[in-house]
Amino acid sequence: MKIESNRSVLRDVIDFLHNNIIIVIVCFVLFSGSVATLFLYLENDKGGNADEKTKFKTTDTLYFSIPKPENMNVLTSDEEDVNQMWHMMYASLFYFNQDLSVSPDLVSEYKTDYKNGRVTIKLRENAKFSNGKKITAADVADSVDWIQNIGDSGAFYSYANKIASVDVKGDSTAVINFENPSDASLANLVFPIISAESFSRDTSYDQVTSGPYYVKSSDNDKMELSANPGYYGKKAKNNISFMFATRGEDINGLITIGAVTAKLARGDNAQSDAENLKLNFNPVKSSKMEYIGFNFRNPLLKKKTLRRSILKSINFDQLVDDYFVGLGVTNDSIYYPGFLGVKSKKSIEYSPSKSVVSLEKAGYKRSEEKDVLLTPDGKEVRLKLLINESSQIRSSIANDIKKFLKKIDIEVEIEKIPDNEYFQRIEKGEFDIYLGGIEFDPRYDTRKLFDKSGSIGYPNEDVINLVNKMEFCLTPEERKTNYQKLCNKLSDDVPFYCIGYYEYGFASGGRWNKQPTPTFFNLYYGCEGWQWQKPDSIKDKSNLRKSSD
Repeated sequence: MKIESNRSVLRDVIDFLHNNIIIVIVCFVLFSGSVATLFLYLENDKGGNADEKTKFKTTDTLYFSIPKPENMNVLTSDEEDVNQMWHMMYASLFYFNQDLSVSPDLVSEYKTDYKNGRVTIKLRENAKFSNGKKITAADVADSVDWIQNIGDSGAFYSYANKIASVDVKGDSTAVINFENPSDASLANLVFPIISAESFSRDTSYDQVTSGPYYVKSSDNDKMELSANPGYYGKKAKNNISFMFATRGEDINGLITIGAVTAKLARGDNAQSDAENLKLNFNPVKSSKMEYIGFNFRNPLLKKKTLRRSILKSINFDQLVDDYFVGLGVTNDSIYYPGFLGVKSKKSIEYSPSKSVVSLEKAGYKRSEEKDVLLTPDGKEVRLKLLINESSQIRSSIANDIKKFLKKIDIEVEIEKIPDNEYFQRIEKGEFDIYLGGIEFDPRYDTRKLFDKSGSIGYPNEDVINLVNKMEFCLTPEERKTNYQKLCNKLSDDVPFYCIGYYEYGFASGGRWNKQPTPTFFNLYYGCEGWQWQKPDSIKDKSNLRKSSD
């Protein structure tokens, strides 16, 4: 398969729930003080905080602000900012597109062996490190060895640990053999390719890179990135300056005067704070979602008609509007909105009246005596809804769901329990319905979620087989086709249902010549082509500090 040159990269986000693949989040923390403040810029060409007389001038430098990294080794560092930075400085074999489909990066040709879990790759002849040396198949093999030897403390171990061996076939060709064909997805080949000759576990900033940028200089105040002269793709049009933020620094103030390009905004007041300062504010979807899970071990909930009627009686648009602080979107699937380029369908429309009609057609009826819904064989439909007591948002959503379902005569008892017990109950399948949260990494490996022995005891073999097939070494086209089939079946069977995906906000000032599109897994997506305009009266103020009270 011959492919064209293009590039993007991965943000390795934690994949939660059961056995470290997907964890039900106890309390979704939308705003994390421990995560470094990252600055980006999105603009709608209105000039943000500038008045009509302000003139703008394109600058060749983008300014971001982060705490000073202690460890700049992308393979060993556990710092969020470094993990976000790696795609700026290192190329990979493959990369994630904005819809999470996979495309080749350093690879010019490849061949997949589905049955044996094997991928044969040929590297681009013009790909070089920042020191001018050619990137070879030996560098690929050594990159895998380094990541595996570092172990699970490294950010990329869960990707490379699935590889059994890399057979080097000359300078440019390698055969990558996976331990198991069921773990041979091309999505597992997204990790930094390092220089085998020069790489070390050193935590310094001086590393040979393979991506669009390299560290030109650094000191106690800032780190400057410049275009990697050996990079195979389009050369970066701008330089990037990371200013090392001090505690209590007023970043919004720095944006308003053009000293910082923009920032990732989190928090209940993020949007209002930006609007008060007349900054631009643009939402970007995260990979964090709230969802409903049905227990198929409960005879009542094994009935698809009841599950779908429950969902049709819940106003999800209202829940997102009320509890996602203006930064959330509904989605018909637990998979990322627009996953692999497949447009999300609205298979569940809010309509309590249609729910009642569906239930009546299926033989359900209302008990006038007890004011509760009865199954066709006369059993009362009384359900328990499990939530964890530390999550205020789930408590609020659960109360609304109880009210929604009462309108179709389904009685709901909310079980709010301590977090440890909550996890245990879900693990053992001791619930009727539960509210949970997930944060996926870009691979969206959902096998544990749908496993027959998993928390909901899901029995649909057709769906399980399609879910498992997603992790084989399919071509991007084959994976999309498989997902389309999976998506259709999930929309019909609804074992889980997405309440809503959270969004981040990007607050910015100035102007862009072309609007950038950062993503949850790569907040610097395409930054090598970004061009920012700052107010012409603002000079280079990368060393400017302004402390807040």
